Amino acid sequence: MPQLSENSIQILDGAVTLTKRSNSSCWQARYKVASNWIRATTNTKDLKEAKAVAEDIYLNAKYKSKNNLPIVSKRFDAIARLTKNKMQAALKAKQCKKVYADYVRVIDKYLIPFFGKHYITNISYALIQQYSDWLNEQFGRTASASAMNTHNSTLNKIFDEAMLHSYMTKAQVPQLINNGRKSERRSDFTLDEYKQLIEFMRVWVKETDNKREKSVEMRELLRDYVLILVNTGMRHGTEAYGLKWKHLSWYDANGERVLMISVDGKTNQRELVARHNCTNFFKRIHDRANDLQDYTFNELINGGVDKYVFRLSDGTRTTNLGKTFAILMRDSGLLKDRRTNTNRSLYSLRHTYTTFALLYENLDYFALEKQLGTSAEMIRKYYSHVITRQLANKLVGKNFAKQKEDKKKELEKEKAMQLIRDVD
Repeated sequence: MPQLSENSIQILDGAVTLTKRSNSSCWQARYKVASNWIRATTNTKDLKEAKAVAEDIYLNAKYKSKNNLPIVSKRFDAIARLTKNKMQAALKAKQCKKVYADYVRVIDKYLIPFFGKHYITNISYALIQQYSDWLNEQFGRTASASAMNTHNSTLNKIFDEAMLHSYMTKAQVPQLINNGRKSERRSDFTLDEYKQLIEFMRVWVKETDNKREKSVEMRELLRDYVLILVNTGMRHGTEAYGLKWKHLSWYDANGERVLMISVDGKTNQRELVARHNCTNFFKRIHDRANDLQDYTFNELINGGVDKYVFRLSDGTRTTNLGKTFAILMRDSGLLKDRRTNTNRSLYSLRHTYTTFALLYENLDYFALEKQLGTSAEMIRKYYSHVITRQLANKLVGKNFAKQKEDKKKELEKEKAMQLIRDVD
């Protein structure tokens, strides 16, 4: 047995060694439990007190080991940062879903500020309830059920990491709650409102008080951005902002040339189909791009050009499309969706695509699931109001006086689809 230094003594028949280090005035305890060497401070300078504290620490560790409880716990912030680092590495390597970026944001902005100083094993159901109330205060309103799902998923990732390192057991993981407000219907455009928007944009792109070239360019870019999103269902931001020309390709569908778009978004990479009219919108963007004039449009699509699509003529990428869209909504009088009593945003374009596809094209949920990157179940949940409209003629009962108008309605429906497909 190695000889102890003059600053070390043993207690409990050598099971625990007390040492006073040169850089600390308090006694430190070192002991072995279940083949693991553990160090702990007694937080006291007095040797008698240190012996009593060390004995309690050791016996408590032996009890935990015998009952399959974590011998050593960690503070929440340490485990949360470890979890965050792993997520960031996975994001960088593109080996995870994009939602990990949301988890990282939740860890930094909410979970560490609230739970950080608590030991991971001391997070109780009562503390989870307090977190829910605190979160509502931070938001200034009741958090949505969707937001709470994101926070709960992040917490579960952190608890999984703690269990992986034996800092807590499954039995110590608290029950999570979701008392967020139910999802509300998303704002979109009716067919008449969409027609109004199309006609308004034709003039609006040129009528700006700010005569700077870039102000006009922003409006021209926004116009094509709006039309592409409402004709593809592409997500604003996560999918559209990262879109490059190399992600566009032609596909021969039984002799008909179809423009395909590969996007990398919330649910990882998928391929979606653009309506035929989108070709005109992409061509306009190409015509304005100074650095792409050496390519014909077909060469641009077929050449795998590694340049972003949504840029100004000098190649500048902009993050102001949302602000410009808000101005467009204000100027056009279409900002408020009266049916939902909410303001429209660029996300309303994706919801408009989905509503039109269900209402006028009779696409089924599973076809839209592939196009939108959203489960058929979620589409059914969020667009139930469209189902009611689809079934209205059946739910209202037979009305022979209206049967003669069926052909007229079919013609109106075809005109509606012509508007959606052929607008420029």
